[in-house]
Parts: sequence; structure tokens; C-alpha cells
Amino acid sequence: MSADQKEKDFLYATKRCPFCYEYMPLRATRCPACKRGVGDVEKHGMAKKAVDWKAYMVAIAAIAALSAYIWWAFL
Repeated sequence: MSADQKEKDFLYATKRCPFCYEYMPLRATRCPACKRGVGDVEKHGMAKKAVDWKAYMVAIAAIAALSAYIWWAFL
């Protein structure tokens, strides 16, 4: 365990969900109340929001499909 992790463990015993503000254990990766994914604790005791990679990939695919359609239909 790194010194930074030991420092975080010492400062915080719990963290708060950024979506529903429920307290949860420090090692939790999902909020027990709202079931959303959360990350590490920030300096104010709030959990970081997890990155939703699935949504980014869907958005990229939609933009690519729209670009292909515009190229096919108009160029």
C-alpha cells in the first residue's frame, strides 16, 4: 500500500456518493443506495464519478454513422 493510500485511509473512514449523497464504505465501488458506480475519494470526502465508457462509445458510433450517411447522401 502506498503512502498516499495510507494517508487517504487515515483521513477518511467513509465517502459520500456524488449522485445521492449517501455515505458508503471507503472501499466501495458501487453505491449501496442508488447502485451507481463510484471511484476513489476526493479531498473533500466525496467519491469521484466513474467514467461511463459505454456512453462515450455509443456517442462515437452515432457520430460516425451520421457522418457516413451525410457523406453517402450529399457528397
